[in-house]
Amino acid sequence: MPPDAAMPHIATVTLSPALDLTIRLPRLQPGEVNRTGPAELRPAGKGINVAVMLAVLGEPSLAAALLGEGDIPAFEAFLRPLGIASEFVPLPGRCRINVKLVETEAGQVTDINPGGPQASEEALRQLGARLAARAPDIVVLAGSLPPGLPVDAWAALMRVLSADGRKLLLDTSGPALEAALPAGPALLKPNRAELSALLGRPLPDRAALIEGARALRRQGVERVVVSDGGAGALFVLPDATLWARPSKVALTTTVGAGDAMVAGLTAALARGLDAEATARLATGCAAAAVSRDVGAAGGGVPLLSEIERLAAAAEVTPL
Repeated sequence: MPPDAAMPHIATVTLSPALDLTIRLPRLQPGEVNRTGPAELRPAGKGINVAVMLAVLGEPSLAAALLGEGDIPAFEAFLRPLGIASEFVPLPGRCRINVKLVETEAGQVTDINPGGPQASEEALRQLGARLAARAPDIVVLAGSLPPGLPVDAWAALMRVLSADGRKLLLDTSGPALEAALPAGPALLKPNRAELSALLGRPLPDRAALIEGARALRRQGVERVVVSDGGAGALFVLPDATLWARPSKVALTTTVGAGDAMVAGLTAALARGLDAEATARLATGCAAAAVSRDVGAAGGGVPLLSEIERLAAAAEVTPL
């Protein structure tokens, strides 16, 4: 761990963290008793997941969140062995539990995501002040908004954190994304459906997807990465436009796949990587996340060697 790990240069922010329960079974039989394979319960939320993958990549980070006070010890116990610092503003109650049902025969995942505890604008203000005092160079703002916060909560936090040349990476969707766009994120990572909803038009093919991403760049977003599931991802970056397709892996979970890609993008930005290296690292992270062993000790965190192997195996095509 670098000597300045106590004051990491990267922070992640999660406003609606969760405990993710991932259950594997051959095929879901509704209304019946289902016998399952390995199950996993782990602290999560998009920014938390990004911080975990950054740790695998050797990039120290600070994980900040609005978190149900009853779950703070579990989150700290999960993050501490990974070398991840934390900054939690407590909320009354407990965080939500998301259930992920992975059907191995069908190759599909069913997500059941309830709402989390009520948050307040005062709690958001406290979190912004604490983060600004820690002075990270890169801040990843990721996930949905909890009940109680206005639709422009991400935008408000971005305005607080935009001083001193900080790079702000945003991964959210819906009205919260639309409200945050004028705050000028350095990078957006929507998926195809989220970008389509943001632009208010269908994106039926690759040409439409490229034009949609370039429309965001014309609005001042420096980097736009659009994930498209197993088909890969579009990278519209300052120095190139690329399509990256991952090598084929066995799907074990979809939990944290997009977040792993965001972690790769964040590490690439911190390291000053070029467009192709950025696309490979982000794609390798995502592929490793969806094929990790969810029943392994420690939550089945991907190995760096596997990320590097999958990054090298990715098919990257200039557009």
